[in-house]
Amino acid sequence: HTTVTTMVSFSSSANIFRTIARSRRSTRRFQADKSIDDSILKDILDSSLRSPSSFNLQPTQIIMVRDTSLKERLAETCMLGPGNQYRTKDAPVLAVFLSDLEVTKRIGRIEKLEKYRRDPNYLNMLPIASSFLAGEGHAALLVKQAATDFLSYQCNKPMPCVEPVQAWSYKNTAILAQTYVLAATSHGLGTCIMEGMDARKVKELLRIPDRYAVPLSIATGYTYLEEGEDSNKQQLPTPRLPIEEVCFDDSFGVPLTFSE
Repeated sequence: HTTVTTMVSFSSSANIFRTIARSRRSTRRFQADKSIDDSILKDILDSSLRSPSSFNLQPTQIIMVRDTSLKERLAETCMLGPGNQYRTKDAPVLAVFLSDLEVTKRIGRIEKLEKYRRDPNYLNMLPIASSFLAGEGHAALLVKQAATDFLSYQCNKPMPCVEPVQAWSYKNTAILAQTYVLAATSHGLGTCIMEGMDARKVKELLRIPDRYAVPLSIATGYTYLEEGEDSNKQQLPTPRLPIEEVCFDDSFGVPLTFSE
């Protein structure tokens, strides 16, 4: 009986997620006069913050821009292209995602959060491992890369690929951003991820500290419908590469096959 219940529950969850993931679209135009309830925004953010991150360092902050005049200033001075400008003005919320480039400063806070949930040995090595892999500082990064390359190629020891902190932090932020988009979709909201902006001016306007970069923003709101347009009618999905071009079986280039 337990097995059957688990299978039915899994199937139901899979159907729900499939619907959300496959109905998501990049919204081109928003209803400027329709706001989002605070309870919905909070639920979206609560779900988004459950996203995984390396060492659980959670190197992302989000600024939810809702002030109309501020959105207009962002659109006029920071956003590139008329499409991004219109979406920034019309969407009731512009979620601006920040990536921490001084991630080692977060370690103390995370250690306190995990003090009673992690093995003490893990917590002892956390500052060393995370600061090593995050790649802060150009000179230090080059030394780490040279050392790990030598040990990997010459000594045949598995070593991590050390990346610049910006690449490391952006990856973690992107995971959270995708969760945000799917959470918003589950509430019937439209979203549009936007990279076309002058991040320097965004930082200045929103008073963002130097330690953060701004990889993307997400316009969030209700999709605009033309008069008489069916609200259940979905925007046609943009084409995607087929599975056989993207996914391989065991090694690169080997076609992935499934049993019938």
